[in-house]
Amino acid sequence: MTTTSMLTNLRPVGGPGLQDGRPRTVYRANTEESVPPSAYPALDGVVDLRRDDEIERVPHPLGSADGYRGVPLFDPSKTEAGAAAVQLEEQYVDWLTRHRGGIAAALRAIAETEGDVLVCCSAGKDRTGVISALLARHWGASTALVGDDYAASADGLAERFARERAVSTDLDATAVAQRCVPEIMTTVIAHVEARWGSVEGYMGWIGLTDAEIGAL
Repeated sequence: MTTTSMLTNLRPVGGPGLQDGRPRTVYRANTEESVPPSAYPALDGVVDLRRDDEIERVPHPLGSADGYRGVPLFDPSKTEAGAAAVQLEEQYVDWLTRHRGGIAAALRAIAETEGDVLVCCSAGKDRTGVISALLARHWGASTALVGDDYAASADGLAERFARERAVSTDLDATAVAQRCVPEIMTTVIAHVEARWGSVEGYMGWIGLTDAEIGAL
């Protein structure tokens, strides 16, 4: 495998065409330490959603670049839901409230970046997927398109998933973590809109101002 082939989950949020005409392009991606900076598009900002220990273990290839920001989505002070949230859609719905501070900080960091920006985590599927879904829906994407953009990670991460399965000691748990179908994220968006009325309503609830929401 070449170094550049490892950055397999890089693409514009929402898929081709959704961001046409917008003032910036927001990309989403996985993170792999051996990928050269040249594998990335020209960027004005990087919003890395990983925990500090993850960043220390696998430094981001653009970590020394101007505009790189570590913005952990997970609140280290919050205990995870555990058995109460097993399936991915249940976990993501739980994050909307449990880790709302990290979600707000990530969205603010994107809004504050004037040019093109990358949002990323480890696989570019879960934490990045939630942020990407909120953005795509905010930009007017249909729920079907939001789901398709999420599910596209299944192809992007196929080799990574195969490596994980090969060393897994709990294939059932690995299967849950690797599940990547549209219904997961369409369920999350349906929950957001049922509880808060809209993605914008949720963004306001977690503390974003009208100006910040508009800047997204």
